[in-house]
Amino acid sequence: MVFTRTRITIWDQIYRPRKSSIVRYKGPNTSKAYKKVYRLIKSIFNVPSGYIQEKLYNWENDKDKQRFSIRWQVDKPLDQYTYIDWDIELKGFEANRTGEVVISIEPRLITEYPQDTIWEQSIFYEMLRRLWHVLFYEKKREEFFELGKSLTQEFEEKLRDELNKLKSS
Repeated sequence: MVFTRTRITIWDQIYRPRKSSIVRYKGPNTSKAYKKVYRLIKSIFNVPSGYIQEKLYNWENDKDKQRFSIRWQVDKPLDQYTYIDWDIELKGFEANRTGEVVISIEPRLITEYPQDTIWEQSIFYEMLRRLWHVLFYEKKREEFFELGKSLTQEFEEKLRDELNKLKSS
């Protein structure tokens, strides 16, 4: 991730056309899904806790019913300019120890080019940057797209396995 005041940002969806992966689970112990999802985020995406931001946390407890909604943003730096960003949202409820959970996963590839100095803001720099991007960096970004797809698919598969284990616990 580039930390600058001004920058050119290129946002691309990992899945084209844009789609969110949805994982559903109905059964017992749905409130335990929160810990399972967080643990999988850390292990599959291999990012430190500082790159996982909990954007929304809402947990409502009634007499015998729980409603919860959690959203994470996970950033995985790939090189100086590019990182993968996942929005992961968990929504669900549990009543009498059974319930339903829906988890949506939306991956994006983000490339940021700094534009802080006068040189970086010049038209000559922009022409050279664009030429370098098209000739060399676009191939690297395609590799990053494939990495993002494989990590997202692995996360979905392991998530389904972990949620199915909740039925037996």
